[in-house]
Amino acid sequence: MPTPDQFAEYAAENEALAAFRRAQADLYAHTAREARSGITGETPEYHRLNDAVIAVGKKLPKRFRHLAKDV
Repeated sequence: MPTPDQFAEYAAENEALAAFRRAQADLYAHTAREARSGITGETPEYHRLNDAVIAVGKKLPKRFRHLAKDV
């Protein structure tokens, strides 16, 4: 049976991963909206969302950092 500390670490890892996935989803949704609108360049909002993905990716636990490697 896992210890309370192990449960807490597991929860924290999952929260960090969820935050990263939400940031990615926000970026992808925004990119899709821009593409549908015919916007072909990188807008300030795109850069803001991309920077958010990078920042959250840096907070991922070590064993998940490979997910943010290509960002």
